Formats: sequence, structure tokens, C-alpha cells
Amino acid sequence: MSALNVSAILNAIRIAEERAIEQVAAAVVAGAKHRAPVRKVFKEKAGFRRRFRPLTPLERNIATRRAQTYYTHVQPNEFKKRRALAHIRNYATAQVPRRGSANSLANSRKLRVLGYLRHGQFSSSTGATRNRRGGFEPGAITPLLTARGRYEVRSGRAIHKEVLASGAIRIQVGGALKASIESEGVTHSDKGVTARVTAGIRYAKYVEFPTVHNAAQPFLRPALQGNRQRLRSTVATEVRKAIGG
Repeated sequence: MSALNVSAILNAIRIAEERAIEQVAAAVVAGAKHRAPVRKVFKEKAGFRRRFRPLTPLERNIATRRAQTYYTHVQPNEFKKRRALAHIRNYATAQVPRRGSANSLANSRKLRVLGYLRHGQFSSSTGATRNRRGGFEPGAITPLLTARGRYEVRSGRAIHKEVLASGAIRIQVGGALKASIESEGVTHSDKGVTARVTAGIRYAKYVEFPTVHNAAQPFLRPALQGNRQRLRSTVATEVRKAIGG
């Protein structure tokens, strides 16, 4: 005669859930990084046009709730709230990602690397140099940049520094938003096991949601939506493994 160890089974299921949530969170992070846009600093090819689409009802509702909350509790301003809500209701759009853009990280990865910092010394194969304002003179890629792009590189606003495994620091144009996306790990609450995926850079919310100045470029929500089915299947797989099914 054998007895079931209910406590051990429940603990195994809990560990399996955590493992599944971690796997799905990692997939959401990867998807969001793939979708997140980079700064529009490079000149587009002749004839290239950006494309836009209307917001979905769900996107419009989320953007509306966010604007109401922000201008009511975070930065109370009745005029800005009415303006934001009217824009979302009547004009807001989302930009459609297009292949072939010079501002796609995949198409301009080589161009984005200005050089490397090693032991405090900057070296570059493109002729880029550091300036006293905390930015960089772009060197050979200068003709490829827009006027705004040149300003943002020289002022340092468009510069992202990435520490490599070797200890060197890679200096590149854009990429800070992508680099800021991460999973904060698994937590337990009354609602169950959850994982929080965030974009930690200040302007991420102005990219994800439409503003009166820019169309939305959603990257977090589409990544989450694209992994909903993966969540169900991954949890089921890990639980079966845990209980020997």
C-alpha cells in the first residue's frame, strides 16, 4: 500500500509553474526587444515612407485609461488631459514596422557602432571621436545621419554604451530602449505566480502609447499577446514533467 505525498506534489507543481513563467517571460523579453524601435537618426532611402494604422479598440482603451490616470494623479493638468483624450479618440495611430528602413537595427547594425572604450581610451575604425559635451563626432557616418541625428549623436542623447564580456564598452547609436527591456523575475502573490517584464528607460511609455506628438510603436503588449498560447503549453509541459506525467 502506498500513500500520496500531497505536500511534495504541490511543491513540485509550484516549482514547475515558476520555471514555466520564467521561460515565457524570457520569450516575452526577446519578442519585445525584437519589436522595440530604435532612434530615427539615419536618412531613409529615397521613396521610403512610414506607414500607420488606426489603433485597435483595446489599444485605444488602454491609452485612454493611461492618459486619464497620468493627468489626474501623476501630473494633474485638466487641459493636457482633455487634449490627450481628444487626440487618442480622433487622431492617434500606430506605426507599422517596415523592412528596409535605415533606422532598423537589423539593417544598420554595422553603422551604429561608433567605436570602443578600453581602459578609458576610445578607439574607432570610422573616425568617430569623443567631444567635451559627453557625445561623439560621428566621423564617416556623418553624411548618413539626419540633422537631428547629428545633433543627438554630438550631444550624447542618441548614444548607448554597452559593457561587453571583455570589459570593453561598445559605443553605438541607439539601442538603449531595447537594452532596458528585462524580466524582473518571478514573484508570488494572492493572484498566483507572476513575472513582470519592463522597459526601464524613461521614454518607453511614449513609444508604447500614442502621444500628441508621435504615433504609438507598441512593443511590450504585442510581445505579451504573441506568447499567451506559449504560457499555457509551457505550464502544462513543466507540470507534467514535475509529476511524472
